[in-house]
Amino acid sequence: MGAGWQVVAFPVILPWREEFWTLPLYFPDLKVGVVPGWPSQLPYEGMALPPEAETLPQEFKGYSPGDLRQWQAFEDYRQAQGEESDLLQAIRSYGEEPAPAAAKEASPQAWSLAWQLEKMQADQEAQMLLVDQAQQWLGEILAPEPWEEKLSFGPVPGVGEMVDTDLARLRYRLWRRVMAPYLEKPWVPLLLGRTSRPLFLSLRGWPQWTDLKKVQVSLPGCRSQAECLAAQGDVGKPQWVEGFTKLLAELLTAAADSQDLEHPAQQLQEFVDQTIAAQWPLPPSFKWDLEVWTPDPKTEEGPVLCWPGAGAGILPG
Repeated sequence: MGAGWQVVAFPVILPWREEFWTLPLYFPDLKVGVVPGWPSQLPYEGMALPPEAETLPQEFKGYSPGDLRQWQAFEDYRQAQGEESDLLQAIRSYGEEPAPAAAKEASPQAWSLAWQLEKMQADQEAQMLLVDQAQQWLGEILAPEPWEEKLSFGPVPGVGEMVDTDLARLRYRLWRRVMAPYLEKPWVPLLLGRTSRPLFLSLRGWPQWTDLKKVQVSLPGCRSQAECLAAQGDVGKPQWVEGFTKLLAELLTAAADSQDLEHPAQQLQEFVDQTIAAQWPLPPSFKWDLEVWTPDPKTEEGPVLCWPGAGAGILPG
């Protein structure tokens, strides 16, 4: 986007929602990962789902999601592979540079399991079923050992529950690894998944993000191709998109520099109200609220874009 900011959708597998017809209006250059069910008319090129996401790793055959237990599964794996192969450690260090010996034994299994977990989350997001049962299963797989001290969290405004930290770390590392060839600094994640908001807060909330600082801009949205085409106009893109991109980039830069966000957020909202809403060809079918999160100034993390409307009020666990 303008001023060098690249917007990248999170998570790596993102099932289709009708509200995503709004995305090309505001983010025509959005980078996406695997996009099952997305219409071909959108200006985004999704990736193919890799083969390792289609079948369970060989080490877990005979287990089904409902009865898989962490210790039994990993114990069976260790007995079959020997003490030098530690799948749990491979998962925990996923995305880091592995030691040569460990890479030969554990990396393929960790890669396959990471895709399995991600695909299961995406499938359940699409179906909106069995989310609580799936999260319990994933928590059992990736729960820390009993002798490890569990990280504690303070309250996060607007979020009543946090997901498992190991799961959040694994999903984030998978996303970074898959999207790495497409990332150009400065880049910013756009949280679009149904559970990505509490997942990201769990990932980045120990403890710097437990006191989340954010601003919100309310955008006219659409939920059909006809509405999207009407808003794009005859030239194939809205006349106001460059102005929106410029002002959003200024807001992101202010967030990255730990500056006050109220003034640039107000400027962006005024532009939306006076220009975008005034030129909107139809009564907006709904409001597409966009949050901008700013990190703690003592960290190296950048800003985050979040659409809180994806599964608002529905948290895992």
